[in-house]
Amino acid sequence: MARRLLPGNLPAEVSSFVGRRREFSEIRRLLATARLLTLTGVGGVGKTRLALRVAALARRSFPDGVWLAELGGLQDPVLVPEVVAKALGISDQLTGDPTRVVAGFLQGRQLLLVVDGGELLLPAVALLVVELLRAAPGLRVLATSREAVRVAGEFVYPVAPLPVPVANRRLSAAGSLRYPAVALFVERASAVNAEFVVDDDNAALVAGLCQRLDGLPLAIELAAVRVRSLSLAQIAQRLDDRFELLTTGNRAGLARHQTLRAAVDWSFELCSKSERVLWMRAVVFAGGFDLAAAERVCGADGLAGGELVVALDGLVAKSVLLATDGVEGRRYRLLDTLSLYGLERLRRPIGDHGCVGVGSEEGLRRRHRDYYLDLAERFHADWFGPGQARWSERMRGELANLRAALGWCLSTAGETRAGLRLAGALHYLWYACGQGREGRLWLERLLAADPHPSRDRIRAQRAHLRLLLMQGEHAAAAELAGEFLLRATRFDDAALMSDALIILGYDRLYAGDPATAIGLLQQAVARAIDRGPVARAVDRGAVHPQVAYAKVALAVGFFVQGDPVRAGDLLEQSRAICRAHGDQWYLSQIQMVSAQYATDLTLAAAYARESLKIQQALSDPLGTLGALEIMARIAGADHDHRRAARLLGAADQQRHTVGGSPYDSEPLLSRQQTTTAARAALGDAAFDAEFQRGYQLTVDEAITYALGQRPRPAHQPTDHTHDQARLTRREREIAELVAQGLRNKQIAARLVISQRTVESHVENIMVKLGFTTRSQIASWYAQGTTNEPS
Repeated sequence: MARRLLPGNLPAEVSSFVGRRREFSEIRRLLATARLLTLTGVGGVGKTRLALRVAALARRSFPDGVWLAELGGLQDPVLVPEVVAKALGISDQLTGDPTRVVAGFLQGRQLLLVVDGGELLLPAVALLVVELLRAAPGLRVLATSREAVRVAGEFVYPVAPLPVPVANRRLSAAGSLRYPAVALFVERASAVNAEFVVDDDNAALVAGLCQRLDGLPLAIELAAVRVRSLSLAQIAQRLDDRFELLTTGNRAGLARHQTLRAAVDWSFELCSKSERVLWMRAVVFAGGFDLAAAERVCGADGLAGGELVVALDGLVAKSVLLATDGVEGRRYRLLDTLSLYGLERLRRPIGDHGCVGVGSEEGLRRRHRDYYLDLAERFHADWFGPGQARWSERMRGELANLRAALGWCLSTAGETRAGLRLAGALHYLWYACGQGREGRLWLERLLAADPHPSRDRIRAQRAHLRLLLMQGEHAAAAELAGEFLLRATRFDDAALMSDALIILGYDRLYAGDPATAIGLLQQAVARAIDRGPVARAVDRGAVHPQVAYAKVALAVGFFVQGDPVRAGDLLEQSRAICRAHGDQWYLSQIQMVSAQYATDLTLAAAYARESLKIQQALSDPLGTLGALEIMARIAGADHDHRRAARLLGAADQQRHTVGGSPYDSEPLLSRQQTTTAARAALGDAAFDAEFQRGYQLTVDEAITYALGQRPRPAHQPTDHTHDQARLTRREREIAELVAQGLRNKQIAARLVISQRTVESHVENIMVKLGFTTRSQIASWYAQGTTNEPS
């Protein structure tokens, strides 16, 4: 039973796409028969943009959507299946082989998976792709890489540079715009300089620039942005200097590689000294960074004070850094190609041109690690409070940098202890923010790498044990909890001792021994409250989150033992602690337990709705699963069996997505009773129909249904193909003159109409075609009336 997926996760295009008509046709034809199609080519040739464009146009051919997995910047092959799983919307909360989880998820589905930027991890990509294609006959994979994946059945499509005019041929403005390389340059130049336009006087110069750049889109875009501050002649002169390598440098290298290097070299040399320093230092970031991170990691030693902000602004203006909005303000990102280039410059000997005063790579990576370690510890300290949704979003957004920091700790001698500290501080990212499987992976690797007793190690062990418990491995958690309790006792850490006792208590509950469990859990509460004079002074004793956590566990024990009064009192105490501190995540757990054991169905439903709303805000997939199952039980107990069946189907889909459920062995969970009662009341056919309706819901749709909210209107993506726009005869005539480079006054004189009429027609053309600049009209007209040069 494959649920109906969203259309996919392709990013929206933020700039126009130029050329590639022939490539579109050929790639779509190949994609119709090839299970694996790899677009290859030199960095900067536009493989990613082409793949995304093709994928967007192919949406209708894939009922289960088109999905993008970005591997750029990923350095650890072990994480390739995890990244693909996240791209597909599969939660990584549970244990199990991620490749098998993804393969099982894809079975019976028809979708297109775009795997972008995996050239540094090709062996891992190859193993994953082969396994997925074998498991899912309806799967197509479109990959981008600088080289082929090299597996059986792969089709390889080399992506060539954009066609450019023949050298030394005189061209008119309209004639030059027929070449996609020129059209791209004009489009991007117009975006940064509204006065720029290609005409008969400068067409040859623009064509010459594109020829010297070999039609490489990245190089063209880097050149076009300089029109903001340089003339075409100045650009050409500087470009000539930078291309000296093509004739006097290493002739054994591929010319296209050297062309790109020359373009980026030239862009680098146009930067100020502080901009160059920041470029080289920013390469230690993965997936982006904000101003605070830049100041902490890249500041000082040549970038003090406001100089860094000026350099940052300069790199954004030069399109070296991409800027987007983030949780904490603007975020910045180096394109992968520019990051690799900056890393190469950073690794050159001190004193080499452009590298004076730059710190070592090791020093930068240590500062990077220290920054994210500090961030993780602030996250851990602030989690119990009102900022959880913001923290959750922020830390998930920093996952690539956290991976880089953890990976550096693992691979660098003497740094594993700091890695343990970092992984332990990320306790709530792993435990409460949907990153459980990956967190367990890091924790187990770091614990194995640093077996020596330390406070950092036992805190990492605490995070590991909680993940085991959350993932349903209660026996494994209990087996390790005994040793963990001894270590915590040795270091006199009562909070950690409380955690160990909770894990041991849960193990006894699942084993059917509530009396022993309650004894252990009572000790856990006592340890949480009495954590020593220093801890009590800092954390105000009974309001510490560990107290709430321990009391909830003890409440479950009393419920299982049949003492709902004492259990209810404990839950109310824990609830009061959470509300007093603005905590949401612990509160959602309390409300879930309260809903599960409440005898008043109205009150139980209120508890469950509040829990589910919190899970939705925090994007906690396992908590969402638990809440859906409890709401199904409540509906069944209220004799609303159709609703119960649909909620059971929605929960089952979530269970399938995350690979199982830790709630399967939760004491007194009556999922099977709810299923049996609903099937008996509705009959097999009606039950199966409702169950299937629930199973087909997305997680957001399931939450909307469970909460009784009005569903949001479905978004139907539309392909805005410019050639389908219908212009009047006069509008097509004016579009042709715009393509020739004529201004409104010249067009008016040519057609013997008023300039105001021309302006109105041009505005209508832009509205119909969805354009914002005249160069877009020119490019559209040129490509629509002539065949692309070969």
